[in-house]
Amino acid sequence: MIGSVISYVLPLILALAAEIPEARPANVAWIAEGGFCEPETVLPLPDETLLVSNVCGFDEPGSGYLSLLNADGSVVDWRHVEGLDAPLGMALNGSWLYVVDNNRVRIYLWPAMLQLGAMPMRVDAWVANDIAVAENGTMYVTDTGAGQVMVFKNPREQSALIVQGRFPEANGIALDGDTLYIGGKRLWKVNLKTSYVQTIGPEWLSDIDGIEIEADGTLQITPVGGPLVRYRGDNDFEILGGDGISSANHGYAPDLGLALIPTGFDNTVIAIRIGVQ
Repeated sequence: MIGSVISYVLPLILALAAEIPEARPANVAWIAEGGFCEPETVLPLPDETLLVSNVCGFDEPGSGYLSLLNADGSVVDWRHVEGLDAPLGMALNGSWLYVVDNNRVRIYLWPAMLQLGAMPMRVDAWVANDIAVAENGTMYVTDTGAGQVMVFKNPREQSALIVQGRFPEANGIALDGDTLYIGGKRLWKVNLKTSYVQTIGPEWLSDIDGIEIEADGTLQITPVGGPLVRYRGDNDFEILGGDGISSANHGYAPDLGLALIPTGFDNTVIAIRIGVQ
């Protein structure tokens, strides 16, 4: 969640900067800028384009939009979709694109970008933030304000995951089969079959916005306003930073070998090469 939405973000950023281990310089492939407005999430698409959500004033209905970039960071369309309120997390399941927008989920048919349904789906949340979608269409939406995850078996049936308040400051979310990763004040790993919850990662790995999963199980994690962390275990991690790398909810394009960092404070998207020294 970007800093303008929740007042506690800045103190957490300062605490994070004081505690996080030193980063090594990231290998930056390109930086896109010019038409973003508080970019929050980057979603790589199957055709190797990149969709970027722009909040552009959380309290200004209709001011948000989605930008579309090429794989090299060049711009296809700054305002690919307009008239949104505050677009945050996004997910693609087949040809359905899900966008969390001011406590609603809008669903579009991709790539035509036609909105499905006359009205977006309402989320019973304080601050609906990020989304993950299973192959069967089940949706998991983080509620940052309530510290929980809302589960949708269908648009009319929603319930809290496990118990309310289980995930303080719930923000980033990622799904890997029957395992759900939830980031917030800490990082949690949830077995969806058994409902067993583990808190994983060292204490400095906190205020987590973006979570992505590499093919070998490495977790890519971006703390709010922080660097990119590639986490395999408490004693096996890599931290990539550098000038201007101040993360919101990043995306990962494995076919391109790029982690895509939206900087909500600087209005850029920074592409970092992964696995390249």
